[in-house]
Amino acid sequence: MISKAVKWKSLALTLTAVVTAAGIGLYRYFAELETTVSQFKSGLLTQYSSSFKDNSGWIYAIALSPDGKTLASGCYSGIIKIWNLQTGKLLYTLKAHTDAIESLAISPDGNLLASGSWDNRIKLWNLKTGILINTLKGHADDVKAISISPDGRLLASGSTDKTVKLWNFPNGKLLGTLQDTDWIQSVAFSPDSKILATGSEDGTIKIWWLDDGGNYTLTGHSGPVTSVAFSPDGKTLASGSADKTVKLWQFTNGKVLHTLIGHSGPVLSVAFSPDGQALASGSYDKTIKFWNLKTGELITNFAEHSKPVWSVAFSSQDTVLASGSADETIKFWPVPVPRATQVNSPAPEVEAAPSEIISPGEIAQLNRKVYDQIDKNWRSTPTFSTSLVYRVAVNEEGVITDCQPLNQAAGDFIQQVSLSSFRKAGKNQHFSQFKVVLKPSGVLEVSPWEGWS
Repeated sequence: MISKAVKWKSLALTLTAVVTAAGIGLYRYFAELETTVSQFKSGLLTQYSSSFKDNSGWIYAIALSPDGKTLASGCYSGIIKIWNLQTGKLLYTLKAHTDAIESLAISPDGNLLASGSWDNRIKLWNLKTGILINTLKGHADDVKAISISPDGRLLASGSTDKTVKLWNFPNGKLLGTLQDTDWIQSVAFSPDSKILATGSEDGTIKIWWLDDGGNYTLTGHSGPVTSVAFSPDGKTLASGSADKTVKLWQFTNGKVLHTLIGHSGPVLSVAFSPDGQALASGSYDKTIKFWNLKTGELITNFAEHSKPVWSVAFSSQDTVLASGSADETIKFWPVPVPRATQVNSPAPEVEAAPSEIISPGEIAQLNRKVYDQIDKNWRSTPTFSTSLVYRVAVNEEGVITDCQPLNQAAGDFIQQVSLSSFRKAGKNQHFSQFKVVLKPSGVLEVSPWEGWS
């Protein structure tokens, strides 16, 4: 489930590691902490340790400062609130936007806060004083997701205008625009800053290589991808979707390592624990699930919110999880350390990754089957003047299960060349993939996708 798309040449960037949307840092102790050490380690904890009440509207986004002293929350009404985590006091309120705020990010030095809103704007604030520093204009529709690089040089924003924009941070200069085919719901950088992942309304995830502009597409979700996050070691990508699942990807070759099933509503947010051993997922079903990534088991289910959980974030220094909800509260959860012996809920259904194809003979056989299927269906005389390029996925028997156009002409002529019937025709579980090129001369070329083993 991976495709290599055309090179994006308008921008080449080499940057250092990037802060993920989950946020970092949280104060070590809360004044209202009621949990004992034995409860904390037992894995049986279901009660939150502290809670902030915000009466401004649904809380869509939260962000945590690196020093663990400050939390920012953004809500449906366009208001941002800044909280002191040491005292639990509200520091100040910003009437920040004219519409809902769905994403927040704090700079790695803890001085600046970025907010993305449905008013099409991104605003940069002095976190200490609440003074507006800059307003970034460029999106033509709702800004759904933002992320800041840890060196303070780059901000990425995703929008329902079907673009991802990269900005110089904090001066706000637009560096480049990445075009997609549907609304962008989520964005996240890899720890080494060389890769940007974006989740879309159409259920796909794109992996953008910022050094040369290439991109890959991951397919597998059957609903919008509302949240993406890289593991701390940069080897795994997690995605939460409206299809009620969380998927863990070996994104360099497009394989689904696990599909975590347990939520009864759309998954709205995912976040890795700092040690990479656990994952939290917040959902429209009002719960937060805490997963052991080594075993795929559900360790703890937090169910104290009374409305959907829109945002979850771990601290980087402590085993504490924060959550923001439509019930207008922010809750802090002492979470158990994942251990194989701590199994307090039935294991979720786990979708294992397909076996790798390692035999050149197997690859050749599948290549032939793909060619035959497309050749049989493509009998019309070409009327296009540009080569059509597609990514085709197949199952273990070589049957085409998905087909995606990789250039504009391919999308325009997908009906004429009889490939539209293959679009998501099979199950989401794919086995291998191939590059298909249909040339104006009538020549059909099929080859294994570069980088697939």
